[in-house]
Order: sequence, then structure tokens, then C-alpha cells
Amino acid sequence: MVLLHADADAFFASVEQRDDPSLRGRPMVVAHEVVACPSYEARALGIHAGMPLRQVRRRWPQVLVTGYRSEAYEEASARLFEIFRRFTPLVEPGSVEEAFLDVTGRDRGDPRGLAVALRAAARAEVGLPVSVGVGRTKLMAKLASRRAKPDGLIVVDAELEARARPRLRLDELWGVGPTTYEKLHAAGLFVVSDLHGLDEDDLKPIVTTAMARRLVSIARGTDDATVRLPGPRRSVSATRSFAATRTRSKVVAVLDECVDRAVTRVLGLDGPPRLPNRLEVLVRYDDGAQALRRGPLEAPTLDPAVLRTAAGHLLEQTAYEDDGRGVSMVGITLPLPAPA
Repeated sequence: MVLLHADADAFFASVEQRDDPSLRGRPMVVAHEVVACPSYEARALGIHAGMPLRQVRRRWPQVLVTGYRSEAYEEASARLFEIFRRFTPLVEPGSVEEAFLDVTGRDRGDPRGLAVALRAAARAEVGLPVSVGVGRTKLMAKLASRRAKPDGLIVVDAELEARARPRLRLDELWGVGPTTYEKLHAAGLFVVSDLHGLDEDDLKPIVTTAMARRLVSIARGTDDATVRLPGPRRSVSATRSFAATRTRSKVVAVLDECVDRAVTRVLGLDGPPRLPNRLEVLVRYDDGAQALRRGPLEAPTLDPAVLRTAAGHLLEQTAYEDDGRGVSMVGITLPLPAPA
């Protein structure tokens, strides 16, 4: 198997720097009250996604700020994926700017050369830097692309994998979060080589059955190498983070904006429009807690006015105004029926 993990660097910020030459090489952020994406120049200062914009302005007044332009990012994403599919039809999206590509048999024995060509096409045709990792499994390809950033390429061949895999820290593994790692740490497991000789039954008292199975496969080098083609979208979502508030007009205005963005995304899908008959509203508070409310629509529709009204009713059900915590994010999800 030869897999690529292609990931556009600092995607939102790179699009802004592409479109505005005055931003290039300078610390800048894409933000709307909170940072959505810092450029690498801004990251070098210590700025990260989710940081309140007022904090950035106070501490780093030299940092440039641009707003969030969803249409520009969606257009850049579509063009990136056109390039990915030119190299192979076996493309599994991870997000709007990253994907796994199965290029087995298409690389003509030169995976580095193919990855170089893909990166050059993305730079020439979309104007964006794309880091690429090449590996035998998804894990190795993704770790390689992460190490290659920014704007780099790393190929993990069989020899390098044999040396690197046993030394991988468990908290580096894709899908191992802080809580899982704490449990593994407490059990004296720190790197992949510590898993050698263990089976699923040994790990089930420590982690979930699915995680135990995954860790054993990683230790044995038999982890996931299957690129799965996406089926029809089952839902479309839109969210936005902002400085924590309980002000009704602010929260409602942001939710209405999310509704409009979600409708635009549904209409942009291939094929005839699929009309949702229910919707979900998500509220996240400033302490990280979330409230999710679901409800049916009177009739399937993509009428923004109808959806805004229905979303507003679900928002009221969260009782966020009386909660005492500030709201820091709202979003909407439109579950979609299967294509006819």
C-alpha cells in the first residue's frame, strides 16, 4: 500500500495570504472575535486557534486580522480536491483541506515524485502550500504530514517505519486523547514498543474495546490502510465561535448567520437539492459544556426564514440566557435525506 496524507497548511490563513499579498510573511489571523486560524508567523508568537481576538490585539498589536470568508475557503477546497482526484480516484476527505489518497500502483514506484507533483500542482493552480506525508498506513502517512509542516514532504518507507513505529509516543497517535493517554500512562505504557506482547484482553481493562483493538493493530503494524470513498452527505453543518456572551441579540444573529451558511452549503451539493425535515442546534458555553437540541420541521424545506425561526425555537429551549454561563459558540446541523 502507498498512501498519501495531503494537508493544506494553515488553510484559512493561507487563502487570505494568497489573495492579499500585503499579508504574506507577516503574522496574521483569520478571526471573528476568536481566532479561527493563525498564520505560521502568528503561531511563532504563541497565537493559537480559539484564542480570543481581544487578547491577541492587546498582546500583539502588530498582528493583522482578517474576517472569515467562507465562500473563498469553499472554492479553494473544491479546487484542491479536484487536484487530489486527478492523481487518484481513491480520495478520503478528512476535512475541507486534507485527505488520504491511495496511490498504490499509480506512483510507478516513485511515491516521492508523485507527492512532489501533487504539491507543485496545488501551489501552481490553487496558490496554496500543501504538506504531504507518505506511508504504508493512514497513521504513518498522517504523522509524516504533521512532521512535514509547514510546506514539506516526508516519505516513511519500510526501513524508516521499522525504526520509528516502536518509538512513537502513545499521545502522538491519531485518536488517543488526553484522557486515554492518562489511563495508558498510569498503566506504565508510554510508547508503542510498550504494547508489544499485549493483546486486546490485556488492554480492555484500561481503555475501550475499540481503542484496545486499535492499539494492538498499531503495535503489530496492521493498522488501518483502507481509503474509504465518501458517500452522499448525510448532513450539513455550520458553526461559529465568538467572545462569550449571554446577549440575546448577539447569539441569535450568529445563529441566523449559521443557518444561511448551512443552506448555501446544501444548495452547493451535487444533484437536486435535498430538503431537511429536521434540524439540530448546538450551544457551547465558555466552560466547554455543550447543549444540543433537536426538533422536526413542519415540512421539508430550505427556506432560510423558516429554518431561522425553527432554529430560534430550539435555541430558546437551551435556556442559555438564564444559565449564568456565557455562550461561546453556536451552530446548526441540517440532517439530509438520502438522494432519490
